Amino acid sequence: MQLKFLCLAILCCALAQAAMPMRDLKMRELYMNIKRLNRTMEHHGSLTLKNPGTDIKDCCITSALQCYRSQLDILKVSSNASLCRKVWRSLGSSLTHIFEKLKGINISRQDCQKNQCQSCDSYPNTNSKEFMTKLISLLEMANSN
Repeated sequence: MQLKFLCLAILCCALAQAAMPMRDLKMRELYMNIKRLNRTMEHHGSLTLKNPGTDIKDCCITSALQCYRSQLDILKVSSNASLCRKVWRSLGSSLTHIFEKLKGINISRQDCQKNQCQSCDSYPNTNSKEFMTKLISLLEMANSN
């Protein structure tokens, strides 16, 4: 009886993932890779990164994600470089999709072009652990939408 239930549960999970659009699957893979990168990193107190956080204006989501992406270059030195490169590429190819998942319903691209966003250099410096925590939180928000 338990074996039948287990097989049914596995089948349901497989069907649910098969129904996901490819972009959502890539977002999930990006999320899992960032969590894996965070687990394998040695968080040095001396390593500080620009951190946009998670409280980002709708129109500034793309520039904040680009800032996160640019900071990943700094992490390559202190962590798994190949996984870091993979995350960097995935984050770059997913920017538009993440923006669509996180933006407000009534925001148009024209409105966003008028908005002035912070430069990456203007965000506060935080340690690598907090940087990764905020990036993971942002992707969790995108995956939940």
